[in-house]
Amino acid sequence: MTAGIGPTIGNPAPGYGLRVRLDKAKVKSLASADFTCPCGHAEDATGYAETEQLVIRAARHRRDDCPIPEVREAAARQYAALQHSLSKRRRK
Repeated sequence: MTAGIGPTIGNPAPGYGLRVRLDKAKVKSLASADFTCPCGHAEDATGYAETEQLVIRAARHRRDDCPIPEVREAAARQYAALQHSLSKRRRK
């Protein structure tokens, strides 16, 4: 885990997953996020660009790199649902 100011969501005993905190949309430098996987992989980030990159890395880790098959399967289902929703025709 890199040093930084991680979100306080779920403290004192946060579980696994991705937590993102953006207090004010206009003050993007205050964005922070942390990610913890059941396999032991953990990261955190501060700043808007770093937080955005962490969200992408967390999704890729869960879908492609995690050694736990259940986590990879759940992430693959979520990714397929996201792709399906993005590819649907929009109604006017």
